[in-house]
Amino acid sequence: MENNEKSTQISPSEWEVMRVLWNAERPLAAAEVREALAEVSPWSIKTVRTFLTRLVAKNAVDATRQKVAGYELLHYRPLVTEEETIRLERQNFLARFFGGTVQSMLASCIRSGDISREELEQIRRLIEEENTTGQGDHGSRAVTA
Repeated sequence: MENNEKSTQISPSEWEVMRVLWNAERPLAAAEVREALAEVSPWSIKTVRTFLTRLVAKNAVDATRQKVAGYELLHYRPLVTEEETIRLERQNFLARFFGGTVQSMLASCIRSGDISREELEQIRRLIEEENTTGQGDHGSRAVTA
């Protein structure tokens, strides 16, 4: 999260709100967010506003006043992309449970049997592809399985 790297993690409920904002083509009022969430959640408008307020406090969302039909309403837009948020959540997860390394996470998953042989083969192919194309963000060092 560019605006605040140490931002608090986003809760599962806040993720639902963020998904609506990420998919919107313009800033949305709380009622519009509530309407978009209607099929997924029975949350009241008050609950949706609470989530939006928390997201503003976490620097994940911006709120601006806009005049609509003579009334001033707050409209919300995301300040961070979904990709940035996923990256931060992944880093927090790895730091919290696996000492910050993907290697420790994969080793844990392999040892516990949480990764199938098919998934391991897919990971090997990704590593081979990465070593061949060199598209990753790790300079010229080779990736090893």
